[in-house]
Amino acid sequence: MSSRTTDRRDRFARSWKLLGIPSKSKWKGSLLNNRILSRAMSRLMDRFQSQTLPILEDTCYEMGKEDCKQLQDTLNVKDTSASSCLEPMEMICLLNGIDSEIISKNKNIASMKINACPFSDVLVGVVPSIVVCKNYFRGTIQTINKNATFIQPEMKCNEDEVCEFVVNI
Repeated sequence: MSSRTTDRRDRFARSWKLLGIPSKSKWKGSLLNNRILSRAMSRLMDRFQSQTLPILEDTCYEMGKEDCKQLQDTLNVKDTSASSCLEPMEMICLLNGIDSEIISKNKNIASMKINACPFSDVLVGVVPSIVVCKNYFRGTIQTINKNATFIQPEMKCNEDEVCEFVVNI
């Protein structure tokens, strides 16, 4: 292995560690938990969808808020503008190796285009990725500005080329 590859891996590992991402050993230990929880959620959705879906939506929203609080500190986001609401999601895309672009129209309106879905492998077989996406994304933007709302004119899950989120304050 070349030293260039090792240097790149070391920088990537340090970046993840700065964000508080769990170590590889903790990740491996949680695989069984994740599989059990995923299967249990799938069964709950099959039997009690009308009661389980709101709980999953709320959980995704709360996870978006929690992740955003951590990223907000790391990214030093102090502004509450529409484009600032998109910065944590841009970092999430970057950490997942997904290209994204923030387009700021003014302080109250900004949009972001994402070239792939960062949620396509979350709760697979339990709920469509759009359920996770919309609620998680709403949690991230409302952590930055509680008055923020968004629309999605384009969605990868609807066979569009990109996902587009337009944030309004």
